Amino acid sequence: MKIVYISSSAIPSRAANSIHVMKMCQAFAKNGHEVVLLAPDRKAEYEPSVGDCYEYYGVEKCFEIVKIPWLPLKGRGYIYGFLAARKAKELSPDLVYCRNAPGCYFAARFGQPVFFESHAPLEDAGKISDWMFRKIIKDPNLQKLVVITNALKDYYEKNYPATRNKIQVAPDGADPIPPDIEPVVFPNAGKRLQVGYVGHLYRGRGIEHIASLALACREWADFHVVGGGQDDLARCISEFSYIDNLYFHGFLPYVDAQNFRVGCDVLIAPYQEDISIAGLGKGNTLQWMSPLKIFEYMAAGKPIICTNFPVLREVLVDKKNALLCHFCSQVEWIEALASIRDDSFLGKSLGENAYSDFIKKYTWGSRAQRLMSQPDKSLS
Repeated sequence: MKIVYISSSAIPSRAANSIHVMKMCQAFAKNGHEVVLLAPDRKAEYEPSVGDCYEYYGVEKCFEIVKIPWLPLKGRGYIYGFLAARKAKELSPDLVYCRNAPGCYFAARFGQPVFFESHAPLEDAGKISDWMFRKIIKDPNLQKLVVITNALKDYYEKNYPATRNKIQVAPDGADPIPPDIEPVVFPNAGKRLQVGYVGHLYRGRGIEHIASLALACREWADFHVVGGGQDDLARCISEFSYIDNLYFHGFLPYVDAQNFRVGCDVLIAPYQEDISIAGLGKGNTLQWMSPLKIFEYMAAGKPIICTNFPVLREVLVDKKNALLCHFCSQVEWIEALASIRDDSFLGKSLGENAYSDFIKKYTWGSRAQRLMSQPDKSLS
């Protein structure tokens, strides 16, 4: 099958959505499909000094990337969607897979069979996008609406009845970590618990919570943070400079972050109640999210401590493949960290169970395969 994938992501960039797009294009291609990725030429958002996009994301060069103009005009997102859909039609695909609502709308209007993947309610994207979405879901060319959580599926079925019988739940995923990867070796490894966090440092990701945990566990744990934009990173380094067991390593390319994760004793995801969207600093994805971070943590085979939110319990099971704690209870988090420190069997069991669940259900390859072969079944 020939698949044209219409993305909204700046590639290359640090945005999690760009990782998702590149990994899914690779997965479709490795499952035997011919894939062409259409992406906006958003040069101002590109990660500087990236020579090879494929290498940067740790994917094989098994699909083509075509950049579509991102014009300096009002409404350029809708113009991009039209241009991308027109390009898709020129390529004569069997399927247009869309992470872009305008692109999906126009592709369907051009008579192309489409899948549309949504990670949050389209009404949050504005009136025009919501109007387009309402048209898309009634269009006979829409073959499937892909959502990342059961919570989002329930929302769409309740608020957009026309989506019923077209929805497939497909949580996010990750790639298995290569067996020959060399873990980062921290200076106090084996002497103190090495706690890792990989992700953004903006509102809702829990960096203040991590700082308070580092202070409380000062005698026996080191906390390592990878990620963050320049401004957020500078702010955190300045604000928490007095905490001598909290280390900020800055941004690492996707491939290098794997070495970091497997070098830690435990990986944490202290999400808070208000979680903003990357690059926007606004919005709240708490009800619908399926974070890449969780699946990348599971792939590392390390014990995970995560916030106990309902949407995350679609993947994580307390005391089976993770330890789940209330977002504002420092006591619960300290006790969870101490249990990993004191009970090596518990840590090993949690890590092995998380890895087993990941391999069974959450690799990019299995996600792509099921999306193509199971039109009416959930992946969760």
